[in-house]
Order: sequence, then structure tokens, then C-alpha cells
Amino acid sequence: MALTVGTNTYISKTDADVYLTNAYMSSDVKLIAWQALYITDAEVCLKKAAQIIDRQPLMGFKVDSNQTMAFPRVIYTTYNWHNDDPIKRYGNGWYEQTETPDVVKYAQCEIAIELAQGTNERQELQKAGVSSFSAGNLSESYDGAINNVVSNEAKMLLQSFIGGSYLIC
Repeated sequence: MALTVGTNTYISKTDADVYLTNAYMSSDVKLIAWQALYITDAEVCLKKAAQIIDRQPLMGFKVDSNQTMAFPRVIYTTYNWHNDDPIKRYGNGWYEQTETPDVVKYAQCEIAIELAQGTNERQELQKAGVSSFSAGNLSESYDGAINNVVSNEAKMLLQSFIGGSYLIC
């Protein structure tokens, strides 16, 4: 399936290229790996990154129950949205996003560039939930938290949308 904004991606390949080129130095190994991908491989990374975002425990609910992707959303928050944010305001802390926020698009790019670079054995162990391992005289311990977002940068970008608890109405 082709890359289609709103159906299987939040950002186009062209816009992802612009973001990543502006976010990374030309000598960065992540950007080099991204630019070395065939177009179809980059699209696969973007689609997979969107799926990873959509699997997160997101606050609120979809604006339209028939929409394919998780964003835009209706969110309950005490956060004071800026006047230029693409949202509709409702009473009592409910906000409806009128479009996908840029930070979600940027998070998708950050996940996609990590996927393009690939993961190493240590990252795979951490994703699998391993808290420590030893090899000869070397031993490592992790905090045990599973990073389902893949990219720490993406995790930071998405933090205002990922819920720790849920409002039940």
C-alpha cells in the first residue's frame, strides 16, 4: 500500500526528508542511513513508525471513530493550549485537535530514522524487557522499563499525549 497521509502515515516522505535534514547534521549516521534507503524502504519505515505511535497508550479518543489513525484526538487536559494550536475548545478541559499536531509528525520521523539505522543487540534486549545481562567480565543493568516508542526523542515529543491514567466518564 502506498504511503498516504491520514491513512497509514502522519507525514509525507517529502516532509519527513525536510524535517530530518533540518534536525540532523549531514554527517550524522542516522541521517546517512535514512538518505541511503530506497524510497519504498523509507516509506516502510514511516508506516511502521506510525503504527508504533498508534499502539501507544494515548490519552483521549479519536475525533472521528471511523478515522484510520489515532490522531487527531479529543483530549481532556489541564494544559493551557496556545491560541495558535490547531484545536477546538470545549468546556471543562476537553480539547479537540483539528489536525495532527506537528510533534506527532516529528515523533514519527524520529522513530522512522531509528528504524532506518537498525537496532543493536543491546537495544533488542532492552525492548524485550531484559533488566540485566553478563558476558564474561562485562555486565549491564537497565531500569527494566520497556521503550515501545523506539526513539527517546520521539518519546519526549509524545509525552504530552501518552497517558499514565485515564479519565473515565
